[in-house]
Amino acid sequence: MPSAVRPRSPSPASSGSGAKRARKEPAATAATAASGLSLPSGSDLDAHRSAYRNAVPYKYAAVSGLISDEILEAVVEESRTYGVRGEEGSLPGWGWEQKETDIYKIQQTPDLSSLDPEHLPDETLAALPSITRLKDALYSPEFRGFVRAVTGCGPLSGKKTDGSVGLYTEGSHLLLHDDSISSRLVSYILYLPNSPPSAPTTSTSPLEPSASGSFLKGWDPAWGGSLELYPVESGEEVGLPGTKRLGKVDVKSSREGATMQWRRWSSVMAGSDWEFHRPIEGEEGYEPVDKAKLQQNLSSLAQITSAPTLPFSTYPADPPAGLTPSHIAFLAPFLAPSYLTASTLEKLSGQFVAASEIVLHNFLHADLASRLKAETEAADVRDYRVPKAIPPQECGEGDGWVLQGPTSKHRYLSLTSTSSATPNLDSIRTKLLPSEAFRAWLSVVSSLAPTGYRAEARRFRRGLDYTLAGGEERTGDARLDVWLGATWWADVPAGSDEEDDLVEHGGWECYLAAPDESEDPAVFQSALARKAAKETDGPAEDDEAVNGQVEDIDQAKAIKTEANAKPAEVPAKEKDGESESRKTKADVSISMNGTELEFDPDQFSPSDFDSDSEAEDEDEGPLLTQPVAFNKLLLVLRDPGVMRFVKYLSAGAKGSRWDVGGEWEVGVMEEEEGEGASEDNE
Repeated sequence: MPSAVRPRSPSPASSGSGAKRARKEPAATAATAASGLSLPSGSDLDAHRSAYRNAVPYKYAAVSGLISDEILEAVVEESRTYGVRGEEGSLPGWGWEQKETDIYKIQQTPDLSSLDPEHLPDETLAALPSITRLKDALYSPEFRGFVRAVTGCGPLSGKKTDGSVGLYTEGSHLLLHDDSISSRLVSYILYLPNSPPSAPTTSTSPLEPSASGSFLKGWDPAWGGSLELYPVESGEEVGLPGTKRLGKVDVKSSREGATMQWRRWSSVMAGSDWEFHRPIEGEEGYEPVDKAKLQQNLSSLAQITSAPTLPFSTYPADPPAGLTPSHIAFLAPFLAPSYLTASTLEKLSGQFVAASEIVLHNFLHADLASRLKAETEAADVRDYRVPKAIPPQECGEGDGWVLQGPTSKHRYLSLTSTSSATPNLDSIRTKLLPSEAFRAWLSVVSSLAPTGYRAEARRFRRGLDYTLAGGEERTGDARLDVWLGATWWADVPAGSDEEDDLVEHGGWECYLAAPDESEDPAVFQSALARKAAKETDGPAEDDEAVNGQVEDIDQAKAIKTEANAKPAEVPAKEKDGESESRKTKADVSISMNGTELEFDPDQFSPSDFDSDSEAEDEDEGPLLTQPVAFNKLLLVLRDPGVMRFVKYLSAGAKGSRWDVGGEWEVGVMEEEEGEGASEDNE
């Protein structure tokens, strides 16, 4: 995959300002021959320079044959000795590490700058002669001269090296991003796709055996892995992995991405985000950096966060005083009966107020859940004809489903009008979520006052869709996120191996703390998938909560919050980390027919309802992860600045990730001043 490069004007012609500014064309020398380089010159170099300058949508070059087969095949052979870093049998200080963020999933080595006696023991360096030789060749004066001649980028540092070896296997991916970071001038990737000798043959792109016969070289386009370069409004696919191909792309404004659907018997090794940087102090061509100008080109919070495209719909009246019999009658066809009983709602409210998040299992009425599962599964069967294949970009569009972007923030289908194929999902979106009855139900469960909402039904197509980490500004009000999982193939027994396997192909949702001002919010590290699997609890075990039946609707008791309550804005957390919205169970006040319900802090067991929050958990990982789910409602009170994303859904998944929900503007339920004063006097 060609990476990206900051655009620079070509260096002035040699006749302009003396020998120092003259461009020296790279030539075949003893040094280049010894390093295994075969650099173009003369008319061949001119052709590459012209192709680079005329490339669209951004300047890039794809060049083959620069490095000898001897070196590249030796690098592949050597990589099989790396092992998993830190595990038995691996080289000390070296090896593959699984890395995963919202943008990528890849196995990667430590930075190649560590190939030095100051960083690695002699034992390890002695075992890595091939990758060391390759790194030295790529950062040699001859190769840097070639890059400069093609791109016109100006002097490049020979001391500041930056890169690693990446291994893409089945399910690996790299989503849309820009490479505008720090002092980087040129980014490039060297492809080394390889398969075992037993790999099936391909008629479209025959594979070539290596000299030793231990692996096959080459790539079949049907396996995926294509690079996509995007301008601001449209995209163009411009390349596929090819042995010995080296790509360079204009960095300043380029956006690039690649989704990988490798077969189990093939992989791509690549110099992942190898970069050339500006000369550092003491090197020829060094110039002090204009930090103000540089900052304009860096990844920033503003670049990776954006307000959702849907506007908020404001409720026309104040929040309902409570959940009335008419509300319960409206909700009865939608919600499981157990979620309309006073005892269950009491427990829900206590659990949510304590943790600020909760997962409700078997949320929908059984009949509705059955119809929803059938229609979403049928849509996937219709659209996915080839197993584990990346579908066409337009897959699933139509019948009310519209593609949402921009792809630099997210890509998925949203239901925007009536759908004949998914009417039950549409009914939840257009009837249940906007209703006053559901608003009242949310108010009872959360002890908050919903004042506005924006909701949608989404379909994340396998092999295509995702959202990248983003959130609201750090200032502002908290939001109540409400999402119902509708992924038919995630309907598995709680606590089973099948449930653990749900995270394997992505599609899980993750909440992250806002980055510090000094951090690049585009970068974070954590074992999200493993954490998601570990933290996924079983369903509610309370018999009444799962299997209980609501009383006859005509005789249902009215469950309500304090009649005199009024909404107020939910403030952000105070300096001590405590938000006004995070009250203790003793602070909760819910009444039924004018009688206040008492809350026993010890009445809830951990198995009643899922909660991933742990007060004593001080690690710096995700705040919350939730795998794909069916018929589970996730409620999260999200503070300003908290980022969230839905992980890219691999083409290996059984079907799409389906969900319906959104976010609600909320206020706290405050008592009238008179009541508060009287209590203080008592």
